[in-house]
Amino acid sequence: MTKTTRFFDPCDASHGLYFDATAVLHHSRSPFQDIKIIETVKHGRVLFLDNVTMLTQSTHHVYHEHMVHIPMACVAAPKAVLVIGGGDGGTVSELVKYPAVTRIVLCELDGDVVDVSKRFLPDVSAGLSDPRVDVQVGDGAAYLESTPGQWDVVIVDSTDICEEAHEDEGIANPLATDAFFDSLRRGLKPGGVAVSMLGSPTFYRSGMEKLFHRLAPAWASFRPMLMPCPFYISGDWCAGVMSDEPGLAPVNAHDIRGDLKYVNMDIAAAALVLPNEVKRLMPPFQPSGAPKP
Repeated sequence: MTKTTRFFDPCDASHGLYFDATAVLHHSRSPFQDIKIIETVKHGRVLFLDNVTMLTQSTHHVYHEHMVHIPMACVAAPKAVLVIGGGDGGTVSELVKYPAVTRIVLCELDGDVVDVSKRFLPDVSAGLSDPRVDVQVGDGAAYLESTPGQWDVVIVDSTDICEEAHEDEGIANPLATDAFFDSLRRGLKPGGVAVSMLGSPTFYRSGMEKLFHRLAPAWASFRPMLMPCPFYISGDWCAGVMSDEPGLAPVNAHDIRGDLKYVNMDIAAAALVLPNEVKRLMPPFQPSGAPKP
């Protein structure tokens, strides 16, 4: 009988999950966080950052396909894409499936996450070896600020920002400041699209609502996107898809090389349909019509 060790992700005081692991494949401390990869009985390898589940080999594609293919379908001809965070490479590995994309920059603060993922999650991180990919280890907010008007799509693949990350609560998160959101708008080309985490509509509802009300009025189009995330808190997650062009919708079926396990054009449309209780949290805003700062 195989000996296992149980690893817990407590999530919050009322909800948690665990994995039965046969081995700890990697455990280190970077200058920024604790990094752990375990081999599990049923879900392949699992990446933890500061003991919080980031991905499982068995289900990561659901999250990564939503974060890539739905915003990409909102742009007519995307060529240049910036990914902020996402050092595991899962988002980039979806982007390299687009032969028409000519430039992909991954800006990850913690280079150790990139190195560990390449070593222990080669299937997830495979796209990092594509010649179109430029990995920049450093501050994604600063990089975005230095590249105005260069991106068709910007994907903010960050850890949770949720309710504890708002400026008015006095906690510094560089990916949840007004300055960062201004840079996000300036970084896009005309017709460009950005996507960023909002939180869990079940467990992070207050923070998700606050973040929505900060972001949505500033964009001509803002569409909340729901996605199932089996090993994130509550199993459901929400991101915001936004553009300074009106009429944002995932209507462009691009040429994609490689298999998509989950997302298709019907899923893309359905992900932007909200349950009633989430609609009440995030009512439609009139387009801002404001010029880019």
